Amino acid sequence: MLINLWYVACFEDEVPEGQPLGVRMLGQDFALWRTAEGEIACVSNICVHRGGALGRGGVRNGRIACPYHGWEFGADGRCLKIPSLGPDAKIPLRARVAAYPVQRKYGMVWVFLGDLPEAERPPLPDCFDGMFGAPGWRSIHGRFDYKANWQRVTENGMDTAHVHFVHPAFGNPDAPVVEDAPIRELPWGAISGHVFTSSEKSEKSGALGAALRESGAAPQGRRKPQSEIQFHMSGLTVMILQKISPQISQVIFSCKTPISPTETTTFWIQARNYKLEPEHDEERRRGMNAVFQQDAAIVEYLTPEFVPSGMADELSVVSDRLPVRFRTMAKDLAQRGWEIDAHALAQPHDGPARVVPGPARRGEGGWVFDPLPLRTR
Repeated sequence: MLINLWYVACFEDEVPEGQPLGVRMLGQDFALWRTAEGEIACVSNICVHRGGALGRGGVRNGRIACPYHGWEFGADGRCLKIPSLGPDAKIPLRARVAAYPVQRKYGMVWVFLGDLPEAERPPLPDCFDGMFGAPGWRSIHGRFDYKANWQRVTENGMDTAHVHFVHPAFGNPDAPVVEDAPIRELPWGAISGHVFTSSEKSEKSGALGAALRESGAAPQGRRKPQSEIQFHMSGLTVMILQKISPQISQVIFSCKTPISPTETTTFWIQARNYKLEPEHDEERRRGMNAVFQQDAAIVEYLTPEFVPSGMADELSVVSDRLPVRFRTMAKDLAQRGWEIDAHALAQPHDGPARVVPGPARRGEGGWVFDPLPLRTR
């Protein structure tokens, strides 16, 4: 798992008013809440006093309050009140928890889990800007939990060859050839295209089928849907723009958040430019969940469980160009010293708690907790 990237912690509408929300990312616990100004803040879940779980506490005057002894912390992680010391007490400088930058985009809460200064952080993806919330498009969203490693799940999301064998609703095992498509490099990702012949056996039903028939699109078996697939390292994002016919398109925008080395949550948004009425949302949501369940039946049983460290340790072919580029980029970031040492973290430890370092740790001493161990290469 990698630090110094943006990750989706939750959807905006999941952060309640007046109480914190506990979330787990990168094997660590965090607490989110809404400040008095209406912003969303994120800190490490562990109170520096006696290890209380801040996400199980409360919100008082826009501050997060520990449920154990009532210590209150601001959005910058500094303790602003220690009830047992009285109202005029001087707060110790070490009374602070790690705080993390937060942005809101596409209805998601993005948290930067790392200590890079703002100028060095990767940007959030912008590939969804022209469709999310735009006129003529309607979006639904949800999440799906995988019992699988984040790299396996993310690579699957951009794998064009598996579609024909895993997803019968739109794949075509009778025409499984994946044409060689060039990859265009992006600063924090890459983009490629995919064209395939739809299957006559998988005639579309529901809202999409009705939209295709009403638009006069070619029938299954003669139509050649086109997909544009891109990934971005922020959020471990994969976006698939599906041009099903000249008039009909849909987008799947998904972000993968590592919960642990063997658990991954996908936060997804599907946008469509057809059948915009709300009554079609639930059917679209069921379709998305079916796709994720089909993927889970594969990725949760891959061997080895983790992506091998060597690029030659698995055999790749032309259709793997985009996943291989993602794998290479993830490896490059690990070589910068951004990879959490999961093995070291799993060993018995009787020292201070270890947390993802936040930006304030750079240049400032006096922290109670230690940073997570990182792998050196």
